[in-house]
Amino acid sequence: MNFPSLYSKSDDPKIEAHLNTLLNQLGALHIKDIDLSLKRIENFLSQLGDPHLRLPPVIHIAGTNGKGSTIAALRALLEASDKVVHVVTSPHLMHPTERITVASKPITSEAFISVLEECLAVNRNDPITFFEMFIAASFLAMSRVKADYALLETGMGGRLDATNVIPNPICTIITTISCDHAEFLGDTVDLIAAEKAGIMKKNVPCIVGFQTYASVNKIFQNLSQELSTDAILHQHGAAWNIEANPHGFTFTWQDESYGVSHTNMLGAHQMYNIGAAIGAYRIIMGDAFDPMILSPDAIEKPLCKINWPGRLQELHDHAFNNLIHDTNQIFIDGGHNDSAGMMLATQLEHWNHCVNQKPNQSIIKPIHLIVGMVNRKDPAEFLTPLIPYVESITATTIPNEPDSYDIDSLKELIEPLGFKTIKTAPDPMAAVRDLKDIKDSRILITGSLYLMGWILQQ
Repeated sequence: MNFPSLYSKSDDPKIEAHLNTLLNQLGALHIKDIDLSLKRIENFLSQLGDPHLRLPPVIHIAGTNGKGSTIAALRALLEASDKVVHVVTSPHLMHPTERITVASKPITSEAFISVLEECLAVNRNDPITFFEMFIAASFLAMSRVKADYALLETGMGGRLDATNVIPNPICTIITTISCDHAEFLGDTVDLIAAEKAGIMKKNVPCIVGFQTYASVNKIFQNLSQELSTDAILHQHGAAWNIEANPHGFTFTWQDESYGVSHTNMLGAHQMYNIGAAIGAYRIIMGDAFDPMILSPDAIEKPLCKINWPGRLQELHDHAFNNLIHDTNQIFIDGGHNDSAGMMLATQLEHWNHCVNQKPNQSIIKPIHLIVGMVNRKDPAEFLTPLIPYVESITATTIPNEPDSYDIDSLKELIEPLGFKTIKTAPDPMAAVRDLKDIKDSRILITGSLYLMGWILQQ
């Protein structure tokens, strides 16, 4: 089984220029602050002929962290079972066509242009958000091609997210909840959890992933019971579990257990996203479920072929590798909030206890951090869990991102946290180059998915 690439960029520069023009046009349609509601998207979809009602069975995913990784794992399992899937995710890292997969293939630039132009013609310059227009175009593209399932990721919310117009998903998934987008979703993790849980539907099973804040599980239970018919909750630690073992991890579903020794997703935290995906797969297949698909070999083959870049990804044959000593490793990760910091710290702790054997020598590799973040995020919340494991931190900017922290502002916010060594660099490439004299180290570049997108295009 070979997965397609994540995007389908045209070889014709004129087509790519036209796509960029359309996307800029979308961005200009709605210039005021984001307003979370469903009325506008529902009215617009009605004008388009309600394409969201002509989709294959939908699995709807919300959460703060891990949505994309969970989708990538679930897609892998479904396609390994010869299922054809549509996928909607956001944001993109390298090209807009990453956002929409139609029948297990990334939408082409030409097809994306076609549905965007159709949506723009119907909209007639009425105010609408970029995300609403993107979701409508996604529904339009997917409604016209046959598939077995559609995997749909929310934007940043749940209850009032533009994706929440799907009336009858076959399954919902809520991944880890964290403090992010507080200005829109609420200033406490419980309020944010309540908004995310708005995708739950009566009599629809809901997989609840690992939670760093225990209080949110009670929020989910209460909201489920408030529905006229409960959403059927399958919560981590209760209905299902996943635990590390010396050889990998063990997934438990009721009285069934499955062991897996290897996947293509680096990081201890990915175990929980994979577990949520396996649980959802178990539900989706229903009576057609074949226990053999969850044998170790059957799980590992698809999960070892996942291509989900920018999430604790090691760079190989990249321009950055040529700037450092060949005994160093470079990793990139788009984490940017408190839960992402906690999960990333778990991996750094593992690295600091992982001894690399060489002839007559044992080495624990120092970790050097390079960070660029957008100014809507709180560096302290994200970076504080990483302090004990880091030898140095370099503050830099996100190239071509107007909302990036400037170097001095980011350094000023980092200085009180207590890192051993704090440096600055005008851009990520300069930050890597400044580490050229170190050896036997791990370099981790993190803080924003926008930063990951820029790096992957170098």
